[in-house]
Amino acid sequence: MGRFVWKRHKDIFKGIGIYHVTFVISGRQPLLGNLTIDHEEPRCLPTDLGRAISHDLEHIQQLRPYVRLLAKQLMPDHIHVLLYITDDCGVTIKEIARGMRQGWRHFLPASVSIAPQMPSAGEYKQMPEDETQKEEEGTQPPLFEPPFFRTLAHRGQLDAMIQYIHDNPRRAMLKQQNPDLFILRRETRVRDLCFSSMGNLFLLDYPDKQSVICSRSLSEQQIAAQLSEVLRQAENGSITVTAAISPGERQIAKVVREAGFPLIILLKDGFPMAGDPHEKYYKPGGLYFEACAAGRLLLLEPTADTLTLPDIQTRTEQTLREKAEARHWNYQPIPVSSDRYRMMAANEIVKILCP
Repeated sequence: MGRFVWKRHKDIFKGIGIYHVTFVISGRQPLLGNLTIDHEEPRCLPTDLGRAISHDLEHIQQLRPYVRLLAKQLMPDHIHVLLYITDDCGVTIKEIARGMRQGWRHFLPASVSIAPQMPSAGEYKQMPEDETQKEEEGTQPPLFEPPFFRTLAHRGQLDAMIQYIHDNPRRAMLKQQNPDLFILRRETRVRDLCFSSMGNLFLLDYPDKQSVICSRSLSEQQIAAQLSEVLRQAENGSITVTAAISPGERQIAKVVREAGFPLIILLKDGFPMAGDPHEKYYKPGGLYFEACAAGRLLLLEPTADTLTLPDIQTRTEQTLREKAEARHWNYQPIPVSSDRYRMMAANEIVKILCP
């Protein structure tokens, strides 16, 4: 694809660089296409609106010579676009995306109405769109919600992002075919503890579970030895449970997942809050999606009440005290609202789940 310029300066949404932009139809209406199986491969069959927008993207350089289209993927209710801005012409990706949204509004057939706008879910942080919203106030509802942006800043990201974009129909089909595995459940109770959850709840029924808790002080050799034992037990049918907080825990969880063994992961602030508009469309990101679709993953997020149960507080305080004494420090209690308490409490819950 040639030589690309990677972002290095502070204003990551301006100037030369590669940007992933996700445009979502207002109200998540499936106006752009329909998922179908074509020669055993999932694909999105475009509507007239989707076809017009796709054609516009393919000819984007005719109107904007400084913009190259690297990849696109039409989905029923959104579009993924990977753009390479080749010239620092003073136009931000926000302004380019705004112009695209406004132009695409003219492709909408007169017979199609747009639902009232609502916040949408996405994997990337939304940029403020105050100017766009002001321009569209008092007119017809916008066709697209404010888009999501991500800047690619490392060489290894480009191929992975292109693959992710083109893989969207297959991922969407997997979600359609395994809906129970992608339901965000509240009030999941395990051993008198309450969680929000997503994934294969039957993993909780397995009698043999192993916990993975690694101190940050462990050496690479110690982590490797623990990993070897974890894999041995996983091969014998043990379900691995971890909060995946420390580097060692994350490394072991990654290898276990890549080896195709089941995982139960405890999250910290991993799910949208109850009632959040994002709740309906949430799905695990990255490679966790594949494990979830295959039934090899369960995500659990302890509720605030669970994290502050007297028994959990007592266990967490005891562990913190022991760590302080091992370092010959004076133990100082930490507030239950702190990140350190929540991380330590998560590991205590891992121990409870693996008696």
